[in-house]
Amino acid sequence: MIKRVAQHMRKYLIIYTFLSLLTGLIIGCKYSHFFKSNPKLVKNLIVTFAILTIYPSMVQLRTEELAKSARMFKEIAISMFFVFIVSPILAMTFAKFFGDVDLSLGFVTSNVVPASSASIGFVLIAEGNIELATILAVLSLLGSLPAIPAYLSFYASVSAVKVPVGKIVSAVIYTLVTPFIAGQITRWFLIHRRLRGLEREEKVKMAKRIEGKLKPILSLATMITMLILIGLLVASKAEIVVEKPRIVAEIVILQSAMLFTLFGVITFLDKIFKVSYSDHMAVAFISATKNQSVAAAIAVMALSLKSAIVPALIPMIQAPIVIGYLHLHPWLRRIFKTCK
Repeated sequence: MIKRVAQHMRKYLIIYTFLSLLTGLIIGCKYSHFFKSNPKLVKNLIVTFAILTIYPSMVQLRTEELAKSARMFKEIAISMFFVFIVSPILAMTFAKFFGDVDLSLGFVTSNVVPASSASIGFVLIAEGNIELATILAVLSLLGSLPAIPAYLSFYASVSAVKVPVGKIVSAVIYTLVTPFIAGQITRWFLIHRRLRGLEREEKVKMAKRIEGKLKPILSLATMITMLILIGLLVASKAEIVVEKPRIVAEIVILQSAMLFTLFGVITFLDKIFKVSYSDHMAVAFISATKNQSVAAAIAVMALSLKSAIVPALIPMIQAPIVIGYLHLHPWLRRIFKTCK
């Protein structure tokens, strides 16, 4: 039953995302006084649902795969180049087009956070290298711990804006480190603890069986909490969205430009460096897509509710573009056919 519901929601996630945005907009406009009168409660609810969205992906993160990373140095180097150099530079460049400093900070935050477990799911659908995708997700997560505060501080300094660096560091620890540790402890209790005393082949089979049972539950939990989070974020600033539709247009256009640029350049470079199709799909999805729940939590905790509008609206455009890229797989298979 849970598996069927999870598959249904994943299949129609774009529709549910739009419905969540619309519901948040209606509720936010109708009960605007509540959201204005209870900013602390709203902030706590947003952070709570952000953490609940992040936690299941941390349970699914297979950190044990890190030991296999040495033999994939080329692919890792390409991905980390895009995650920690290209994406932040593009984000800070495009952020200048926003007329509002809170929105520009939210945009940069949304594009310097790591990928989510949903990105690994896209790699799976594309028949990409899951092992490589997992390694890249773990490395981007670990690297983002110092990178997020550093890039936000740098962007604030060149934009002559003051940001609370201490709060940003605390927010990163709270939204990434805490769920990561809790998720890995949960993973140990649910999976690794049961594998003690088994032979290697039996361990692999048992781990896959347990993961297979857990995945629909964790995926469903992630999608539900993510939709609630999106609704809350939009509801908290519904009046601004309605009164200034230009904000929505700016976010959609600039984030589309970000994603089209990243997917295009990654495809071009992977072809030049003769990366295989399966490895390319892992590099592309982990490097280009971002965990907007993490961005929302950091924005709310360290920046402002207005900054959080950006990660609330990005899923509306990120999902269609990613799915569109997935549909290019016949063409991508042909251009990467001669690689490896």
